[in-house]
Amino acid sequence: MSAALTPLQSQAQTQAIDLPNKAYMLPQSIPMWPPAWWTWLVVAAIALVVIGLLVLWYRRHQKQAYRREALSNIRKNANDLTDKECIELCHEMVRRCLISEGKIETAALPSHTLFSSLDASMPKKRQFASLAGEFIDGPYRNQIELTQEQRSTMIKYTCYWIRKHHA
Repeated sequence: MSAALTPLQSQAQTQAIDLPNKAYMLPQSIPMWPPAWWTWLVVAAIALVVIGLLVLWYRRHQKQAYRREALSNIRKNANDLTDKECIELCHEMVRRCLISEGKIETAALPSHTLFSSLDASMPKKRQFASLAGEFIDGPYRNQIELTQEQRSTMIKYTCYWIRKHHA
């Protein structure tokens, strides 16, 4: 019973049937561009916030320039000066910082009163009163000798006050 294939049957066997592939055809993916209309508002708001933060940082950086200058002046010159000149430099930098902050009346106070008022805003372990009379009365003495520890502590406390003060 082998019968010869008709031309229609032989043509059907040679062609691949791709009916199942066409039955599961997926729609095209939804493009990500252009975004929704409000996306540009969100991008603009984020850009404005970033620009605002950069402007605030820049203004603060410029406003704090006197502190950086005072700290570099102390660190650069403190080791080359005598004890009395070093104390005077520390006093001068504290007074300059106060003047830069607009506290001219406070900067004009006598050293004893000035450093007592500054100690109110400093932690107990970093107060100028702990440096004793050598620091407060030092500029008014003819001769003064500091130990290396007293000198480094004086410079450290002055630098701490310059960095942290809110005059």
